[in-house]
Amino acid sequence: GLLIIGKFFRIVHARHQQGNDVKLGEWALRVNYMASIAWSSFGLMFLLAYPFDQRLLSPWVVLASLPYFATMSSDLKRNGYKRSDIFRIYGFNIVLLTVNLSGTLKSIQQGMTNTKIPFARTPKVNNRTASPALYVTMPWVIIIYSCMVFYADTFSHNWGNAVFAGFNAIVTFWALTAYIGIWHSVQDMVVGLIRWFFVPIKEPQQEAVRKKSSWRDALYFGDRQMIYESRPL
Repeated sequence: GLLIIGKFFRIVHARHQQGNDVKLGEWALRVNYMASIAWSSFGLMFLLAYPFDQRLLSPWVVLASLPYFATMSSDLKRNGYKRSDIFRIYGFNIVLLTVNLSGTLKSIQQGMTNTKIPFARTPKVNNRTASPALYVTMPWVIIIYSCMVFYADTFSHNWGNAVFAGFNAIVTFWALTAYIGIWHSVQDMVVGLIRWFFVPIKEPQQEAVRKKSSWRDALYFGDRQMIYESRPL
């Protein structure tokens, strides 16, 4: 979304010159769709990490979020889901927090350097694709940290932050168990740790060049190695 939001601004400018201005509702809808993951991820990270005092928490802050969750629950209900699934989505977003932050930073890097980020495949573990160790470790860090905050704020009678931290720990643990699995998360962390200790074996230069040759080269120039290997002894 961050990579194409600049194109939207250019479209807005072009439509303004044509006398067909973009309406405020379209502005809000499109910008929210393209950039909401970026700012919501940073905002959620701040809420999870910053130990705010309940005296700073105004009831209006909580009430301001009710229309958003009410609209989401209504959409879920109309599409055949339960209204309570908003809590599952919230936990799922916490599990994906590191993924979203990484994607946001990569998009910023790609936009600033004008270079495409290389696609990297993840290893297979028992007929499934293993998640990167960082993406699996961070949900556990959030769970442990939230439990520590809940314990500390309970004794300091900071009930607002304690309830928030306890709720985050519960929904994150549920989402981690439901979408990844405890044993699978342990496997992925071990695989990611082991990969740090291994260095890929470099192929000989001639072998690497031969493997990099495309089928077009084989059609136009021929594969000398293949011809050599197919000759009768």
